[in-house]
Amino acid sequence: MATTTFRTSAIAGAVTLAVLASGLSLIASQAEAKKVVVLDDSERIEALTKLGKRIFFDPISKPKGEQSCSSCHDPATGWTGPSSDINKLEVAQPGAAFHKNPEARGGLRPPTNAYATLIPPFQEVVNPFTGDSVAVGGAFWDGRAEGDEPMYPGGATDHVYLADVIMGVTEDASPLTLFEQAVKDYLGPVADQALNPFPNPVEQNIREEAVCHHVEKAGYANLFADAWGERIKCNDDIYRTSFKRIAVALAAYQDSSEVNSFSSKRDNALRAELACMPLAEIQELPWADGLEEVEVKNILSRFGLVPDKLNGSCDQSDIDEKQGPLGQFPLVRLSEQENWGHDLFYSFRRVPVGAFDTCNKTVITADNPKSGARCVACHTNNRGDDGSEPLQTYADHSYHNIGTPVNYEIPGVVEAALGLAGHTGEEEDVGLVKTPTLRNVAKLPDNESGFVKAYPSNGWFKSLESLVHFYNTSDVGSSGVPLCDDEVVTEAQAMGEEDGLPACWPAPGNTNAVSIGGLTGNLGLSTCDEETIVAYLKTFSDQRIVELPAPNKKSK
Repeated sequence: MATTTFRTSAIAGAVTLAVLASGLSLIASQAEAKKVVVLDDSERIEALTKLGKRIFFDPISKPKGEQSCSSCHDPATGWTGPSSDINKLEVAQPGAAFHKNPEARGGLRPPTNAYATLIPPFQEVVNPFTGDSVAVGGAFWDGRAEGDEPMYPGGATDHVYLADVIMGVTEDASPLTLFEQAVKDYLGPVADQALNPFPNPVEQNIREEAVCHHVEKAGYANLFADAWGERIKCNDDIYRTSFKRIAVALAAYQDSSEVNSFSSKRDNALRAELACMPLAEIQELPWADGLEEVEVKNILSRFGLVPDKLNGSCDQSDIDEKQGPLGQFPLVRLSEQENWGHDLFYSFRRVPVGAFDTCNKTVITADNPKSGARCVACHTNNRGDDGSEPLQTYADHSYHNIGTPVNYEIPGVVEAALGLAGHTGEEEDVGLVKTPTLRNVAKLPDNESGFVKAYPSNGWFKSLESLVHFYNTSDVGSSGVPLCDDEVVTEAQAMGEEDGLPACWPAPGNTNAVSIGGLTGNLGLSTCDEETIVAYLKTFSDQRIVELPAPNKKSK
């Protein structure tokens, strides 16, 4: 009996061990299946960009599903606010919790995020005109997402360092792998900015750790593993690293050719002419002066041209119709009105002799001079550019006060915003706002001709025509446009009856206006001149259609 019992127990033990071994084998095989396959660096960079896109369009918020990055940065409207009704009045976008808390909304119009990765980190540089030290760069209207070691820690957002997202690797490490270098390149104002909307109670209103868990459970969580070489981790001691990696992914997507597409009418017209030029001739253009051949090639590549195969995409008609040098204005594929708008835009004092004035149907001569609109003083990222630089962003990214009236239609607003001073704490910076890119400034949703966009940071102006008219005539009295009565505070109240433009201007919101005296206010432009400038600005609207990702499904 004892022998039988022993044998029975032995058999049972053997079965148990076999089952246990089988279970362990199954667990091991499952673990093996879950192992992350480390991709090559180019595939990791691609995965990082795809991850950023999925997160950008995913409504990660509290309450759930109420707000995504694209809720304030819609590609259909030039990567800014998507609601015409909001732009008509309060301009500030409602946050995820708005339905429960009406105070959960922003205080300014959301700036476009397109081409934001081309903005430099916040810094102080010497103004070439005055010799003064001026602030440049950073994300947000006040530059508080500095994109580097904070100059003003008390007012700046958190900063993403390379060592925060790639353990043991610092900015000065050398050599970096292809992936490490790409991540380093994505760090800056946009990556820093991306840390902020999620936990902001007036935006997405969701804790960083909850964002991490959302991505962990998302159907695209594999993209995180593909990019970073390990699955996302959200425990207490590591979720912050994962959150910063999410911010870098968002920056990677915003640096992609989908967001920075250089696909506007102006871009297409310029690209058509560059495609007909040998590389040696392109290197002689004003914007290429002082650049090495490899730098010129990199610019052309980002602009959508293959430097070694330029003539392969040349249309002979562009050469046949060209008057003047290829690759410079006037461009064949722009209208006379648009080219004249360019000439006014880029003329600091006088329009160059030989330009054709489409308003007066005459050629500008020394005996028949014409004052320029001086837009180029602030709206260029290259002081020597004549408008033909391929990667032009139409912004110097510095801070100015043009004398915009207070927008009392923004809920809770009783006075003008602090502007740069809210970041630096310096009284002399009160009212200064970062110059925005003009790319997509006129971009409207397809088939919505009545769509209203608002300008500038506080959205007081409801049309480009009104804003350009302000630049031309805001010096009340001397320009012929009077100061509004005290009770006239909105653009609608100031509007004239005949031409659809304001007939008076309210007082500036900040009394230190204007920080750029002589560049705005009494330019002497005709109504026709204003219209041509608007026509030129409309050539900056990107034409690439962004395919939205499928709705997120939880991973299994």
